[in-house]
Amino acid sequence: MDQVSNVFNGFTNIMDQNIRGVQLGCYSVALVGLTVAMRKVRPFSKFKAPSDIPNHFVKERRELTGLVKRIEPDGALLMVQHKPLVNIPLIPSGQLPVKITGVNVTGLGISWLQTVVVGSEVKFVPILKGRNLVECEVLLVQPSKDKQPRLVNVGERLVKVGFGFPATIEKPLVENRKFLSYYSRLQSAELYANKRKLGFKYYTLPIEKALYSLLNYLYSTFLHTIEQTVRIIPKLPTIYTA
Repeated sequence: MDQVSNVFNGFTNIMDQNIRGVQLGCYSVALVGLTVAMRKVRPFSKFKAPSDIPNHFVKERRELTGLVKRIEPDGALLMVQHKPLVNIPLIPSGQLPVKITGVNVTGLGISWLQTVVVGSEVKFVPILKGRNLVECEVLLVQPSKDKQPRLVNVGERLVKVGFGFPATIEKPLVENRKFLSYYSRLQSAELYANKRKLGFKYYTLPIEKALYSLLNYLYSTFLHTIEQTVRIIPKLPTIYTA
C-alpha cells in the first residue's frame, strides 16, 4: 500500500511540474505575442516626425487621428498633433508636418484651411514619407445631425471649390494603385470646378486682365503726359553761325 501511495505521489509531483512548465510556456508565448503586437500597433506612440511613423503603417495605409494646430504657409502643411490609440498625458506631444498628397494648394486654399481645418480633428492616411513631411490623404471629421461623424476629403474639397489643383505625380506614387484611385477623384473634382468656372485659372484670369488694363492705362497716361509736356516747351530761337 505504501508503495502505491509513493508511486501516486511521485506521479502527482511530475504532473504538477509539467503543468507549471506548460503554464510558464503559455505565459512566455503570450508575453512575446503581446510585445510583438505592441510594436506593430504602437498604441502609446505620439508621432512628431515622419521618421516616427513605422514603414508598415505606410504600406498598410494605417489610418491615424490628430488635431490640426496650425497651417504652415510654406508648402501648405498641416501641423497635426497626433493622437495615439491610448493617450498617456505624461508622453510629450509634438506637431507632425502633414502635406495633402496630390494637391497644389493656392493662397485661397491656405486661407480656407486656416479657417475651416485649424482646430478640427482629422484622420490622415500616410501615403509617402519624406525627410521633413509626410504626404497623406486627409479626412476632416465634421459633426452631423444624426451624431455620426461625417468625413470630408480635404484634398478633393480644395480642388472642387477651385482652391487647389492636382499636382504632377512621379514615382513611386504613379505605381501605387490605391493612390491612383484617389488621384482619379482629384481629377474628377477639377473637372467639376472647371465646369462651374471655379478652377484655378478662373481665379487667375481676372487678375491677369486687371493687371493688363492697369498697365495699359499707365502707359496711355504716360504718353499723354509726354505729349502735353512737349507742347508747352517754348521753342528756342535758331542760332546761325557764320
